[in-house]
Amino acid sequence: MKYASTLAIFFLALVLPSLSQQWPHIIGTGPTSKPTLSPFGPVALTIKREVQEVNLVLSVTDHRGHFVQGLSPSDLTIFDDDRKQTALTFFQSQTDLPLHVVLLLDMSASITGEFPQEQGTIQDFLRHATRPADSVTLFAFNQRVQFVAPVINNWKDISRSVRRLKPDGETALYDAVAEASHFLAHDQTPARRIIILISDGEENHSQATLDQTIAEVLKDEATIYTVNVLQNPPDDEGKQGSQILQRLSDATGGAYLRANEDGGVGSAFSKIRRELRSQYAVAYKPSNLKDQIFHSLRIIASRNLRVRCRTGYFVK
Repeated sequence: MKYASTLAIFFLALVLPSLSQQWPHIIGTGPTSKPTLSPFGPVALTIKREVQEVNLVLSVTDHRGHFVQGLSPSDLTIFDDDRKQTALTFFQSQTDLPLHVVLLLDMSASITGEFPQEQGTIQDFLRHATRPADSVTLFAFNQRVQFVAPVINNWKDISRSVRRLKPDGETALYDAVAEASHFLAHDQTPARRIIILISDGEENHSQATLDQTIAEVLKDEATIYTVNVLQNPPDDEGKQGSQILQRLSDATGGAYLRANEDGGVGSAFSKIRRELRSQYAVAYKPSNLKDQIFHSLRIIASRNLRVRCRTGYFVK
């Protein structure tokens, strides 16, 4: 059984930077590589290209979970496949890279009783979550993924679209996440690609597996923030859903949040907002490409600070 919590307002306060402040994408050409395995399962034959730079967004916190600002490049050590990297090419504290966001709403049948009271708050959330500098798109899913609308001050259209959403069906969570990730990857403008997934993690209809979904999101360089709407103490099914949501966020460098802790979904969104305003942008030239398609990443900060970042990248 899934339970939904009332969505509340959060605000993404970021400014569109000039192009001169934005990092380049991974580019290059090279020979065809052989199929290989990643930690997330088999990877199809891929065209291997020389990676000129790897771009990372980092969140750094202390032992109390407070975001730490004011670090310098010397405070961070990057390990690429367990090899220390020294060719740092870009560093920015409190990055002003714009946001490309997909808000991904679980609309399967078991939330039917809760959704009518949520409709107004969804609209308020979207109205206050956007600025002209940011790109925000609303998706909903059950056993299918529905593109609802882009959010560009079109509030009457958004209101009508939200009212037309009818909770029903099963839950293809993995397929929905992968489709949201691919949607974000279509826009090659330098930006932080963010998926905010509101669900309890129940999965019963996807064609993709969890490992395949994580691999796709890493390839698209997206970050997942998961908000678990489960209200009651979880049963076995609820615990499995929590584990799924946590794996999605941990692997991609996002955060896992519970709606039933510290003020509900509104508090979870506030935490996401604070994190997005406190991140570091880093780029480096990898020294150890060789023939691997997947490279694992590990970043260590001074003073035993905790760093959250995506767990790896694919050489394309």
